[in-house]
Amino acid sequence: MKNSFNTMCKLPLIKWFGAVALGFSFQLGAAAQELSDWPKVQASGVLTVAVYNYLAPYSHEGKGIDVDIAKALAAKLGLGLRVRAFTEDEEFSDDIRNMVTRGHYLAGAPADILMHAPVDAYIMQKEDQALFFSPYTRDDIFVARNIKKLPTLDSLKPFSETGNKIGAEAAALPSIMLAGADGAAYANNLVNFKTPKEAVDAMVNGELVAVMATRAELEWALHQHPDKKADYFVAKVPHNALPPKGWAVGMATKKSNKELAEKLTVAMNELKESGELEKIFSNYGVKYMRP
Repeated sequence: MKNSFNTMCKLPLIKWFGAVALGFSFQLGAAAQELSDWPKVQASGVLTVAVYNYLAPYSHEGKGIDVDIAKALAAKLGLGLRVRAFTEDEEFSDDIRNMVTRGHYLAGAPADILMHAPVDAYIMQKEDQALFFSPYTRDDIFVARNIKKLPTLDSLKPFSETGNKIGAEAAALPSIMLAGADGAAYANNLVNFKTPKEAVDAMVNGELVAVMATRAELEWALHQHPDKKADYFVAKVPHNALPPKGWAVGMATKKSNKELAEKLTVAMNELKESGELEKIFSNYGVKYMRP
């Protein structure tokens, strides 16, 4: 009974303090809304950047190429960096909504920018509440192969032959293509793995003759085996089920954040011209490809 009485006595004070705090937060929110995109970020002193998990070497658990690029960009703008690592949702539209345009009830307000956003005409038209800008590299689907077992590879035909096992990340584009293309000719030799790196490790251990993934994923994974790297070759294998020229990768922000995008574009161009961007990629064993 005593505890109940004390609680009842405290309730009005709790409500009063809550009302004061709420009013104060509204004042802060209103003040923040008076600033446009770049002044608002500048006033905060921090650039908040969303990066994907499970996208090594670009980003995983707040580390990788995209994170290093974000650090360099923030430094050029005189800002600190806050990294928000997240796991992709079912659709890219969900990622844009949760990380760029609206935010998420669990993750909070939108980040200032999303790294590794495809700069593609169709996606840009579909996601019309977001601004896609400053492509900084190009992704493409390649094949890494054991050159002793497959000295040449001009098509995927060898993977229809018994014993030529090829690995891929489960549910990713290479796996989906290998499972169904050309009348499922390669399905029996397809071995799925949790990540491209696990597939490359299996190839190095002699379990596979090849792995299909993005060029960056393959180069980075082989970079972890410096003593075996010379035994493998990474190249594009043409197929009409794969994007012929890959896709450009850049950044995305809220459509209204035009000044912030302009500042970041200038900073990114400086990274490209100075060679700093290429160096970031090379630190992970990945060749830098201009978009």
